Order: sequence, then C-alpha cells, then structure tokens
Amino acid sequence: MLNIIKSDLYRVFRGKAIYIVIALILVLAAVSCFAMSPGHIGIASSSIEQTDYDNEELLEKVYETDSILETREIMKEYGSFPLDKALLGANSNLYYFFIVVVVIVLVTDLSNSTVKNTLSSAISRKKYYFSKLITSIGLGTFLILINNYGSYLINLLMNGQEFSAGILEITKLTVLQLPILYGIISLLVCIGFCFRKTGTFNSVTIPLIIVIQLIIMGVSTLFHFDSTNLLNYEFQYIIGNLVADPTNAYLLKTFVLAIFYIITFNVIGYRVFKKTEIK
Repeated sequence: MLNIIKSDLYRVFRGKAIYIVIALILVLAAVSCFAMSPGHIGIASSSIEQTDYDNEELLEKVYETDSILETREIMKEYGSFPLDKALLGANSNLYYFFIVVVVIVLVTDLSNSTVKNTLSSAISRKKYYFSKLITSIGLGTFLILINNYGSYLINLLMNGQEFSAGILEITKLTVLQLPILYGIISLLVCIGFCFRKTGTFNSVTIPLIIVIQLIIMGVSTLFHFDSTNLLNYEFQYIIGNLVADPTNAYLLKTFVLAIFYIITFNVIGYRVFKKTEIK
C-alpha cells in the first residue's frame, strides 16, 4: 500500500496539474484579499453576512459597484474586520480543486484501465482502495493548508493586522472544517470508484453542489417549507457556518454528519469496487 501511495505522490508532483491548482488557489486568495471580499461558487454562505458584513449600508455600496478598486476602498472605510476568517467561510470552493486531485490520483487509473496492472501484482483491492483514499485525503489536506495559511499570509501582507483574525483563530477554524472536507473527499472517491470514467466523473461532480442546492430550494418552494434548517447542513453552508461562532450543538451535529459521510461513502465506494469487474 505504501508503494502505491509513493508512486501516486511521485506522479502527482512530477506533473503540472498540482502546481496549476496551487497557483490558482493563491491567485484567488490574492484577488479576494485585494478586493477584501471572498468569492463564492454557488449560493453565498449566510455566515459571511452574519459575522463580518452585517452593515446594511456597506452591503448596499458593495453590491452597487463592479470595480474591485472601489470595493476595496469601501471595505477600508468600513473599518477593521477579520477578512482572513471570512475567506475561510468560502472554503467550499476547495471542492473543485479536490475534483482535480481525485481525477489525478484515482479516476485516471480507472479510466485508462491501468488499475488492472496494479491489481495483478499481488495487491488486494482493499489495499488499493485505501491507498487511493489516503493519498486523496493527504493531498486534499495539503491544499487546505496552502489555501488557509496562504490566505492568512497574503491578507496580512496586503491589508495588515487589523484585517486579520490571527493565526490561532485560522488554525482553530481549519481544524473545525477538516472533518466535513474529508467527508467531501470521501464522496468524490466514492463517485470515482462508482463511475470510473473521467468524463462521467467530471459531469457528475462539477455541478453536484449547485444542483443539490437548487433541489433543496426548489423542493422548499414547491412544498412551501422553510429551507433554512435543511440548508444549514448543506456542504457550502456548513463551511460558512463553522466560521460564524456556531453553538456546541451545531458543531457536534456537523461533526457527526462528517463522520457519517466518511464511513458511508467509503463503505459504498469499497463495496462497488470490490464487485466491479476490472477490464
């Protein structure tokens, strides 16, 4: 198993994709720090408005401008606030970088049928599955740390201490977010083993988060119920809410949900892989 992990890491860091991902993460962090506003893909996290941007006049000014320079000036006028903390509230964007990691580590092997050669060399499916899972989670953790501490350092250099929550707070929030992020990586690994083809995997995973959000909102509209409670346990909202000083009860619920994700998706992924005929 260790040899598979070493081989995958060697292949990953010999290629260009991982460095492109790292560069994109840092560029996006720099743009967000300069604009003093985190960017989101999907439904914006409610925690950001609740914790850092609770000034209605400020929000109105920001929404009315299309200029990054103007946005920066407006945010500077607003006064100090923990921008790096707000940036971590947008960490659901990491989902799309995790897709790249899982494609490189797992889906490419399955899609090109190179897994057959590995399994024929006295490597069990169990060892193969968990080597891919561990590598994906390890690389995912690497990207999370680059994103979080990179955002902290870039913000500190660009905007100063008055717009920083501090490294201890960033570390605490990183630890709080790790379980649900590992759950999402487990989901992607599961989908990879279930669909196996790169094109199919991408077509399922890329729109998945937004589709789930739209389904929740559509069902709530159709059946006339408040979707807030349900959305609070949707991935993007969890990531945002974890930076909003949540209650201990909410932390416990999201932790249990993350463990459920990790166990359930890996059980499904392994069972599917165990029964799949490798051609």
